[in-house]
Amino acid sequence: MHRTIAGTSRTLQILSLTTLPTKHCAFVKLPVPTRVLVGFNFRPLCTATTTTTTTEPEQLKHSILLERLRLRHLKDSTKTQQAKTTQNPTKLKAAAAVENERDDEFKKSRKGKKLAGSFVELGLNEEVMGAVKEIGIEVPTEIQSSGIPAVLDRKSVVLGSHTGSGKTLAYMLPLVQLLRSDEALLGVLMKPRRPRAVVLCPTRELSEQVFRVAKSIGHHARFRSTMVSGGGRLRPQEDSLNNPIDVVVGTPGRILQHIEQGNMVYGDIRYLVLDEADTMFDRGFGPDIHKFLGPLKNRASKPDGQGFQTILVTATMTKAVQKMVDEEFEGIEHLCTSTLHKKIASARHDFIKLSGAENKLEALLQVDYFCYYYFFIIVTYAKSISEVFLRVV
Repeated sequence: MHRTIAGTSRTLQILSLTTLPTKHCAFVKLPVPTRVLVGFNFRPLCTATTTTTTTEPEQLKHSILLERLRLRHLKDSTKTQQAKTTQNPTKLKAAAAVENERDDEFKKSRKGKKLAGSFVELGLNEEVMGAVKEIGIEVPTEIQSSGIPAVLDRKSVVLGSHTGSGKTLAYMLPLVQLLRSDEALLGVLMKPRRPRAVVLCPTRELSEQVFRVAKSIGHHARFRSTMVSGGGRLRPQEDSLNNPIDVVVGTPGRILQHIEQGNMVYGDIRYLVLDEADTMFDRGFGPDIHKFLGPLKNRASKPDGQGFQTILVTATMTKAVQKMVDEEFEGIEHLCTSTLHKKIASARHDFIKLSGAENKLEALLQVDYFCYYYFFIIVTYAKSISEVFLRVV
């Protein structure tokens, strides 16, 4: 079956998994689930004019490969169906009751609340307001109206709202004000290798985005931030940590690496932010997060130990992640807007880790070649998205 996209001359060949002729696909070795090996010569699946010739052994191998993919798809579907049919009705009712109770609490917490008309109403001082004016925003969003006062009150909170709602400023603005307040009231000063606030992000791209926001605020609020994320060279990051710093933004693995090498210490950390917390608590990042939290919790558990304020930021929240957050951070307050994305609990997410030297585009094409019956969301820089689209589609 062929379908033509309006406005383009490109024809997409939509192929069924069960009816795909093997002669149209050259055999390519299936990569392991957790890592895509790049460097294979292959053709994109969707091509209307190119034909390939394969030998009988290659056709046999490719038929086996397609059958494995089909069986895997059927197996996943069967498991999902069995899970639905074997669930205990009592447990289902209890879970529904808990969910309804949470919805009622959420509605009560929002009842009567009005959005702030300006950032001054939220308690931000003149120093931070100078940064707000330079950024060019005047009216706070819903998550900023509820999140900024809570963070200023030194509460551990979950900030949940849709993408693009201003969550980064919702925690960064009050965080900077708290750092400046600590300096004035407690005489705390920034020191080399001893940040007072750490922002953990799952990707280098998000780290760069958060770091840019921190730098823009730092021009007015006079605090120093640095970024240490995977993919960057260690020596420049080490040099930046050896300077007096207030905030470190980076990925968990790279920050732990600097801690293990003695380039950064836990001693003065008072504020911890987990951006995209739903991803951070996924199986790929969970061990690093627990490893980072261990020393902070041990310090806080001592009679004279210093505690720390936790801020979790997310655009989606599943029941499993919410349960994990409540268990990991006892007493944390959830501040979620009505536009919080609802993540499908049964959705399957596969994370593929690639080093900086590997070709991301080739890896994406290989994943697309084998998983053409799935939907893809491709996140990339604007300058390269057209190339990726043309080569994948």
